[in-house]
Amino acid sequence: MFEIPPGACVATKKKGIPGWFLENFFSPRTDRVHHVLIRGYVPEIDDYEFIESIHIGLFGKGIRHGYLFAEYEGVDVEIYTVSSVDPTTAKRAPLELIRFGKSPYDFFLIISVLSQIPWIILRNLLKERRIRKLRAQDFRYKPDTAFLCTEVYWHAYHLVGVDIVPTGVLLFPSAYKEALDKGVIRLYYKGILRRNVDATAGKKRSTASNTALAADE
Repeated sequence: MFEIPPGACVATKKKGIPGWFLENFFSPRTDRVHHVLIRGYVPEIDDYEFIESIHIGLFGKGIRHGYLFAEYEGVDVEIYTVSSVDPTTAKRAPLELIRFGKSPYDFFLIISVLSQIPWIILRNLLKERRIRKLRAQDFRYKPDTAFLCTEVYWHAYHLVGVDIVPTGVLLFPSAYKEALDKGVIRLYYKGILRRNVDATAGKKRSTASNTALAADE
């Protein structure tokens, strides 16, 4: 079984208009839109339990639990770990998140973001004299207990005293890409998720990625 540490984040691509919009209109650019948080390995079913926040159409489910390979095997993924966190803290992060219980999907945040975009573009035109891609820092944002999928990862670590993204910055995929570029989180694995991948594959990828990041810095 491919080893994935508790507290890791698995990021996938997302098709359709939302995925295209997030990839092409935000900076830094990333094609990883959906994020799930790994709680830990469940030996009884030989799979990893994860926590995510999803919606079905216009009706939100919010926080839910699932099993990684049962739902995402064969999917192109990137897996991230938090650079400055010890394994004990990383394991505790998803457990702390469970205290929220049944948290709804954050439809109101989507409405807020869409309503802010025209004003942000106008502000950039007036202040910077140009039209540029949007950044997470451009938006007014306050965390609450309703979650988009991208908010789940941040909240879990915030509850154990670690902010992957600065508090008040919109928790969209581009914010995590910026955290990755800065070395706050590190790439643990990139590729197709397979149950039968060698258990050391992730660690080998992690070492290579860390070396590459150090060279870039």
